[in-house]
Amino acid sequence: MKIQLIRNDGCHIWETAEKVLKEVLSEAGLPADYEIVVVEDDEKAKEYRFFGSPQILIDGKDIDPLASKVSDYHFQGCRFYLWPPAERASGSERKMYEHPPKAMILQVLQSTQQNKLTEREKVG
Repeated sequence: MKIQLIRNDGCHIWETAEKVLKEVLSEAGLPADYEIVVVEDDEKAKEYRFFGSPQILIDGKDIDPLASKVSDYHFQGCRFYLWPPAERASGSERKMYEHPPKAMILQVLQSTQQNKLTEREKVG
């Protein structure tokens, strides 16, 4: 599993996101094995589909369910996250976060691990 923490130089919330990521990996019994990528221009922002810092990719996919709706990629600025997803919560239950919340990261990690197990079972 490839995990990337994508950030820019203008938003320092990535440091909090990194702490949360380390906690989640530890609690999941996974090694704290991830790459930090600094986005410095709009070209690199397009490459990573980056629209604000911080961003976490797992196997190249943004962990935020709303990210697929964005097409304006840019290297500057901070980003906000809404959690839980609208289909699982009423408006009053959803909260805004300055970094990916722990539950979001954990859900995507677990889903990715399950998908990999399912793929291995099909092959093996």
